[in-house]
Amino acid sequence: MRRLAGTVCTGGAVAMKVPERIEQAARRRVEQATSQRERVLAAVQAGHPLDAETDEVRKLRRIQAVTGMDPDASKSILEGKSPRMFGLTGEARAGAERIQGKTTDFVGVSWIDLARGGANAVGRIVQSNLKPLGSGVLITDRLFLTNNHVIENPQAARALLVELDYELDVDGNARPSTRFAFDPDTFFLTSPQDDLDFTIVALGNRVLGARDASEFGYCPLFATDDRHLLGEFVNIVQHPDGDYKQVVIRENRLVTRFDTVLHYMADTLPGSSGSPVFNDQWELVALHHWGEPFREASLPSGERISKDLNEGIRISAIVRTLEIMMKDRSPEERALLEPALRSPTRRAVLEPVKTPALVSDGGAKAISTEPPAVVRQAGQGLPAPVLHPDGAVTWSIPLELTVRLGGGALVERASRPSESEERPAGRDVGTSAGEAIRIDPNYANRNGYDPDFLRGFHIELPRLGPGLREQAARKLRIADGEDPFELKYQHFSIVMNAARRMAFFTACNIDGPTWISINRDTGLPRESAEAKEVWFEDERISPDAQCHQDLYDRQRPRAFDRGHLVRRQDPSWGTTARAQRANADTFHFTNCTPQQFHFNQQARYWQGIERWILEDNVVADRERVSVFTGPIFGEDDPEYRYVRVPLAFWKIVVFVQDGKLRATAVRASQEELLPRQLPEKWGGSAEDLSDTSNIREYLSTVAEIERLTGLDFGPLRHHDMNGADGGESRARERIIQGYEDFAAVI
Repeated sequence: MRRLAGTVCTGGAVAMKVPERIEQAARRRVEQATSQRERVLAAVQAGHPLDAETDEVRKLRRIQAVTGMDPDASKSILEGKSPRMFGLTGEARAGAERIQGKTTDFVGVSWIDLARGGANAVGRIVQSNLKPLGSGVLITDRLFLTNNHVIENPQAARALLVELDYELDVDGNARPSTRFAFDPDTFFLTSPQDDLDFTIVALGNRVLGARDASEFGYCPLFATDDRHLLGEFVNIVQHPDGDYKQVVIRENRLVTRFDTVLHYMADTLPGSSGSPVFNDQWELVALHHWGEPFREASLPSGERISKDLNEGIRISAIVRTLEIMMKDRSPEERALLEPALRSPTRRAVLEPVKTPALVSDGGAKAISTEPPAVVRQAGQGLPAPVLHPDGAVTWSIPLELTVRLGGGALVERASRPSESEERPAGRDVGTSAGEAIRIDPNYANRNGYDPDFLRGFHIELPRLGPGLREQAARKLRIADGEDPFELKYQHFSIVMNAARRMAFFTACNIDGPTWISINRDTGLPRESAEAKEVWFEDERISPDAQCHQDLYDRQRPRAFDRGHLVRRQDPSWGTTARAQRANADTFHFTNCTPQQFHFNQQARYWQGIERWILEDNVVADRERVSVFTGPIFGEDDPEYRYVRVPLAFWKIVVFVQDGKLRATAVRASQEELLPRQLPEKWGGSAEDLSDTSNIREYLSTVAEIERLTGLDFGPLRHHDMNGADGGESRARERIIQGYEDFAAVI
């Protein structure tokens, strides 16, 4: 495909010409890359695009990034095995097949949504008389990225504007556009080097239109080596000749890679300088800055290529440069750039976390240091429940749910793999016959909790209150800009209390539509079965910051179970490989707390609430929820061996209903099940624990959980379905006698 039709002239305006020094340097690089380009184009023409890329490690990581598969399975894809053999479906399978050179014209429908998200952040740079100069892209909701040769210095920025939504709608009519001035006094950073050629400048006042900059989203910057391969497609969103926004899609091959630039065959025009270059997952890979018509008989067939050969600055090179240049910048400037470099998602962020904002007081500007908003919208009450003659209660959170107390068995839905499906690579955590759960030791491939998982809302991890950060377990190796406390697993994250050797909290995303039931014995998607569990330490933190198997060994009689905080089935969704990895990840001791065995196993109590959340809610109704869970640490918690056992646990379930955010908090206590003094081995003299009538469960509030734990959930407390006075009240906690108590508020 070529540029989309429907262009409108801009009164003969001519966009800024690329400086001669950049053209000459780019042409030299084109000449230097002749052999690399010929090899890539020949491989593409032969139908073997994988042969275009010689970096085997990059190929493996690219397959992993596109499919979510483990290294061994990804290697099989690179060797030509069909993605269907591994249970891949949808865009994961299509992406793998495109890399292999098969069905290259197919993309998932979600590709269109991702493209729209990336395109929203693209704008054109104009003079005050609206003469166009170039293109650019928002990299936060306050910062704009373009070429140095488009905006060379702060003085030039003060005379320019950026115009967003300068595009045509489906009827060919111009959309209402929004213009912003630039504010280089707040942030301006540039590199005139010919193979960097970038400028980042802050947005200033809005001078036209009604939309805030935050409504356009932004495209974050990443320096990972898993975002492109030679021979792959790239897509460019641009304002060619300063015209209405257009997109160059498909048939645009990446043909050369230098340390700081990429070359790609695509159709571009003057005015495209500063345009973002995306891969097929709509992640930024380059910043376009030069192109010219290209005619070269470089293919074995003698075919002449009639496309522009373009050069773009690699995003990874920009990120490396920024990390050096920002060391001497002010804390306010570093805070403004932070979302661009540390965004939780690599694709366009549609509702970004607010960066420090400019506030005006009598014309004087100051940086606001208010913490970012965690939640975007306020919630309302849910519809009244429907009571059925058989004792069932039906309500919506956000779709119809039906819960029956007792008698009904809970069914786990299973998805069976093909016979050739492989298990995740890594350490085998099973020691007994049939135990096949494996821990993938490459923790770099874990995505962790996604704060943007509930569409339309941004829910951050809870913040550690005063004094808690000093108790938190720090990772032994921390990358620049990385959260030193967040342990990322597949679809969930954990922050550990090193002093107590248990989690402060866990945060898990659960996706009902793609949930898979993982067999406990085989580690594969089958119906659940009981088996001996084997747990693993997390080597990213000190052994002294977590519990170990010796806490649970040789119990006579058995007193404590290894209680999952993130239930093993909850994060098991997505592709088969990701579901297997997530299931295995829950068997880390970081996710484990000692729970009295009646408390942990009785379906009527804590486990019953957990299963209700998943089987009767998320999976049955094909919905998404995020769940926060943790223990409540008390100073008088009883000692057992080398830990103090928490007496109570909490859970906060967050979901969306009718476009509104909802939160429901529960608290459960095992205090009445435990003797006040726990002997080292809890010998035979311990009291009879067969009576579970003393288990106490409460419908709680977010505010009460904050008070009990010292965690800060931010604005989430205002969306509490059981809260009063905007969620601040703690007096509404009540004991749960049955699910009808949930129905009273849900």
